[in-house]
Amino acid sequence: MTTEINGLTYYYKDQGKGKEIVLLLHGNPDSSDMWDGLLPFIENKYRCIAPDLPGFGRSEIENKPDFNLEKGANWLNAFVSNLLITEPIHIILHDVGAFYGIPWAIKHPELVHSLCISNTLFFSNYSWHFWGRVWRTPLLGEIATTFTTKGLFKREMLKGGPGLGDEYLEKAFKHVTPRMKKTVLNMYRYMDPIIFKEWELAYEKLAREVPIQVIWGDLDPYIPLRFAYAERFAQSQSLLHVPGAGHWVAAEKPELFAKTWLSFIQN
Repeated sequence: MTTEINGLTYYYKDQGKGKEIVLLLHGNPDSSDMWDGLLPFIENKYRCIAPDLPGFGRSEIENKPDFNLEKGANWLNAFVSNLLITEPIHIILHDVGAFYGIPWAIKHPELVHSLCISNTLFFSNYSWHFWGRVWRTPLLGEIATTFTTKGLFKREMLKGGPGLGDEYLEKAFKHVTPRMKKTVLNMYRYMDPIIFKEWELAYEKLAREVPIQVIWGDLDPYIPLRFAYAERFAQSQSLLHVPGAGHWVAAEKPELFAKTWLSFIQN
């Protein structure tokens, strides 16, 4: 399915039963396909809506995008409004999906039924991983993305997510298009961790207002455990560390992820 925002077309999946809505926001280098392994475990009870974020998957993006967090919140608000969603929703987010979902939740806590956070960052003391530094470097980033072969892509993904299957990797690589590569470079060059500084206190306030669950893959090489972000996101609420999963815990351990999430929101 598609919807239009400011003249641009955005793809999304809308499937499942139930009155309550779950909004699933993927990360980099993914699309809404990221959730394909998880949806069968939750769609029998919930309406699941998963967009391809701007510039990823099948979704368009502005020629000169601005990845300001306020703008990310505004885009998500337009998306939700287009789908005529007015009741509180559950949000599951991963990686750069947080750059849309968390600012939106901060601005609209009354519309958040629950928030599930998995392997992402939203704090100013972060230090970029190897590929993040490469993508943030002019020319070097362009060279790296231009010569990204399927073999290299799969090897690097498996370093970060050892539990990812080949079907997942094939599907993800299908969306590594010139548009997506440009989106990644622009996003990472804008996302200096210092931009999160002004949002940190607002996140702490949000954690006092809505139920928050954190499901964290401990083998994540991009956001190492030393940052203790899982604990910081959880704010003493629900937290599950998954020792055998990496950056993509929802895709690596979908049944465990779903069971943990369902237990949290149904209690």
